[in-house]
Amino acid sequence: MNEKNLKILFILTSMIQSVLWICGLLFANIWLILAAIVVVLIILPLVYRHKDEISGIFQGKDIMEDERTELINEKSSTLTLGVVIATILYVGLIIVSLRNSYPDLQLAGYTLFATAVFALIINVISRIYYKRRY
Repeated sequence: MNEKNLKILFILTSMIQSVLWICGLLFANIWLILAAIVVVLIILPLVYRHKDEISGIFQGKDIMEDERTELINEKSSTLTLGVVIATILYVGLIIVSLRNSYPDLQLAGYTLFATAVFALIINVISRIYYKRRY
């Protein structure tokens, strides 16, 4: 699969996922949320197979990795924090989408959203700090 087709596929699946998440939340329909998760699970093997090409697709070929960039990524723990934020966000989305069936869990869903936003803010602050420090 060439780079142009790969980019189009990733953008389309991202759009489909976003529409499913939003519609699932608006209509409080767990099946739309589960469909979005299925789309993620279907596209993950392709993303893993082409993981080296992905950064070139979305960032361009001119970006040069240096020690400073690697140190910034290490210090801010980008990968770990991203996985934690995504997990918290997805669980929160699922809980909020079940608000009609389980209204007592709605507060927990919004709490998970707030936690994900808080973690994202910490990540941004740490990136700014380490960019200025190094």
